[in-house]
Amino acid sequence: MKEKLRKYGAFFLALVIIAGVYMLFANRKSGMFIDEIYTYGLSNSHYAPFLTDTMDDGSLIDKTLTRQELLDYVYVNSGEGFDFGSVYYNQVNDVHPPLYYWLFNIVSSFTPEVFSKWTGLALDFVIFMLSLLVLYKLVLKLFGSHDNAAAAVILYGLSNLGLSCALMIRMYVLLTLLTLTLALLIVCLMEKPRAYLYPLVFLNLFAGLMTQYYFVFYAFFICLAYFIYALVKKDFKPALAFAVSAVLGVAALLVAFPACLTHLFADKLVSGGNALENLGAFGQYKERLLIFYHEVQHGLKAAVCITLVLLAGILLSRKKISAAFREKKLSFDSLVVIVPAFITLILVAIISPVSEQRYVYNIGPIFIVAVSFLIYLLEKSWGQFNREFWVKKGILLLTMLFALEFARYIPPRYMYPEYQEYDDLMSQHSDEPCIFMTDNYFSTITEALQQLLYFDNFFVSNDPDSQGIDRYIADFPNADECVVYIDVNDFWSSGYNAEEMLSRLIDSTDFSSYEALYKNGLTETYLLKK
Repeated sequence: MKEKLRKYGAFFLALVIIAGVYMLFANRKSGMFIDEIYTYGLSNSHYAPFLTDTMDDGSLIDKTLTRQELLDYVYVNSGEGFDFGSVYYNQVNDVHPPLYYWLFNIVSSFTPEVFSKWTGLALDFVIFMLSLLVLYKLVLKLFGSHDNAAAAVILYGLSNLGLSCALMIRMYVLLTLLTLTLALLIVCLMEKPRAYLYPLVFLNLFAGLMTQYYFVFYAFFICLAYFIYALVKKDFKPALAFAVSAVLGVAALLVAFPACLTHLFADKLVSGGNALENLGAFGQYKERLLIFYHEVQHGLKAAVCITLVLLAGILLSRKKISAAFREKKLSFDSLVVIVPAFITLILVAIISPVSEQRYVYNIGPIFIVAVSFLIYLLEKSWGQFNREFWVKKGILLLTMLFALEFARYIPPRYMYPEYQEYDDLMSQHSDEPCIFMTDNYFSTITEALQQLLYFDNFFVSNDPDSQGIDRYIADFPNADECVVYIDVNDFWSSGYNAEEMLSRLIDSTDFSSYEALYKNGLTETYLLKK
């Protein structure tokens, strides 16, 4: 027992700290990004991927939407649980494969008719913890140090990148787990090729591609790196068996989800067509690379600071490291895992639909493995010394405190504390009429869904002079105010001029003035007054 505590105590302490910090931030999460709402809708809406699909004619215009209709879109209704066919259908009509959405639907099915952030956060927490376990195993296998592995877990688990990934209710947390398991499987193959590993590689590649298409980049480069590694070592049979497993994993995607080809060649913002367009936009390369460099550097700030310290230590210990290299005491097999992440970062930065760190969330832990490699070089160059155990534990404790401090001052993304203010405002006006001005863009209503749930119903229109608006307002004879959402984004949606819309509404109704309430993403929200 004492020996296990010496080996694994730091790892379990790291898990407890990370779990506590995760729950702290999860409790503070006040709102959801539009894509997170899509996660609920695409997973749980019955054969209706988007809000427009809940209408028989596919149009929301001049219709009154009720709170129940919004809830039907985001939660599992009684009798519709574990509806995998519906999830598959929804994803065919979206732009992503269905694996994460199946898992989400399973979790949601255990709590029917419940729309809560905790549904997604509970699923993500379990996947996040599994990712930390795999990261620990990966670093331990590569470098043979429990302290190094525990340091990797704490640096990733408390990083802005890691916590943001886990707190975003989206498929990226599962993508990260599958990226790590693929890296671990390949390390196991480098250690000793075993027959049972090849089916696992096949399943892992298939699952990764069924989670998010961006899995293909790191997967391709690490598979290529291992294939070359095996050929150099003259392990021809393992190389062939691995290649067959990898090809079958890709083929399985085509069989199980042929819509991937439609998604690949579609002319949409999130599609293969958009990726090729970005690849050809050479003038954007520098800007995009700098944005992603800043995103990753900011997201792994504690790891970056520790890397600088490690590089200084390596510079001072370069003679010892050179001697260890000549004596073949050092292994560079970890580069098979590490180098593909840096290549992937460059490629994803160039072709991603928008410059957001979420597209490289899955390779975040691999950058931590690169930090672990530097720690390994120093450990090997130092050798054994007096009070080695306590010195290493002390350094590990300082690393934990350092990472905790960064987590405190650089909170994760997707928290949306401002949503509490939006919710409070809408709750104050929940008995009043609500009008949503949009040209049938479901995206704007989806983004505002959490606040729209405060109203029994709301009216959607693209025309301020619509008689439907007059009839809707007439149902609220005692209302002196009216909430108005206006779709103002000219890239993602309608791009209306808010002042023009409000002026026309005042001219066509009994209201005489307006005041701004708040602006959030695609919409601006106002209050009409008599």
